[in-house]
Amino acid sequence: MMRIQGILLLIMLSLGLTPSRAQAQLTDLLEVSGYLKELGQLSISNSLGTVRYDNILHHRIETEWNLSSHLEFKADMRTRVLTGYNIRHTPGLERRFESDPNFADLSWVWFDTESSLMHSNIDRLYGSYEKGPVEIHLGRQRINWGRSYIWNPNDLFNNYAFLDFDYEERPGVDAALVRYNWSYASSIEVGYRIADSMEETVIAAMVRFNAGTYDLQVVGGHYLDRAALGIGWAGYIGDTGFKGEVTYFHPEEAFFDETGVVTATAGLDYMFPSSLYLQTELLYNGGFQQQRGPLAELIRPPRADNLYIAETGYFVNASYPVHPLVNTSMALLGSFDRSIVIVIPQVTVSVSDSIDLLMLSQLLKGRVFNRVLETPNLLFFRLRWSY
Repeated sequence: MMRIQGILLLIMLSLGLTPSRAQAQLTDLLEVSGYLKELGQLSISNSLGTVRYDNILHHRIETEWNLSSHLEFKADMRTRVLTGYNIRHTPGLERRFESDPNFADLSWVWFDTESSLMHSNIDRLYGSYEKGPVEIHLGRQRINWGRSYIWNPNDLFNNYAFLDFDYEERPGVDAALVRYNWSYASSIEVGYRIADSMEETVIAAMVRFNAGTYDLQVVGGHYLDRAALGIGWAGYIGDTGFKGEVTYFHPEEAFFDETGVVTATAGLDYMFPSSLYLQTELLYNGGFQQQRGPLAELIRPPRADNLYIAETGYFVNASYPVHPLVNTSMALLGSFDRSIVIVIPQVTVSVSDSIDLLMLSQLLKGRVFNRVLETPNLLFFRLRWSY
């Protein structure tokens, strides 16, 4: 707490504010929000003979400093306390949570015992300058270039894991981003992911523009150890939404000796007058490389050139609000070339303006999971209070 107070005082003094003036003007400068979540997980075998329990108590704080009409600073941190079976039976878990995949190490473990672990991670820490059509963002931020819902081959900076549903904000990246907006739907962005080596760096640009009823984008640049070039779109076929992305990745080290891979996705969505919402998406994962631990791969952010644990993928989802305060959905996530089917039923209840209840299952079926998972049926119960 003393460390946090010292940092806040230094920021205030750097803005030319005395402590008394800072206290008077703090409300105008700073916006604070966040939430507290309680997430319980049951892991059950197909025979129902084995049941395991895990629990996560999760707090997130989000701060936004409005330093001037053009300058803004944002800092967000999440802290989680994990207990249960996985903590007791996963060796080296502390090192995994201590490890920060970004250039700056902003993750740490407060304590690690045989039955519990507490860690924090600062996943947003950046300054923004905006004036007219020009935007400059520097620091740990989210650079979202994806158009599709599940798989995003255009998203060279910030791909995310769909099954990691409890991380709605999605990971950030240490980067610099410059954007020039020449109209409401047209812009150019240039991003640079800060890293120790070129094999960990992303330097890429994206141009967005509108053509008829479609928003289009072209992306290209250096992606880790590959050159990337792709297109994305979002528009309508009649009343049906149509989105997709295609990216070609080519090895840079042996540019003329090796061939590249294509990763592509396309999806449709439609809202009926009854409020029934249908959604589907298909994936061709040309850079597929089989890895051990399929569940671990599904809940970690993937590479843009290897988005899934199979060469092909499909996603189908139907959602319907049975009550203004209750929404239900049923989704299937699977593959055409591997024995994978994930059934995801979900119910969300708005208990009050600030409290939500989520009940969700991830039922992992198919030979890919049967070989390595003793308890492939996951049931989650989450209560969230937002402030």
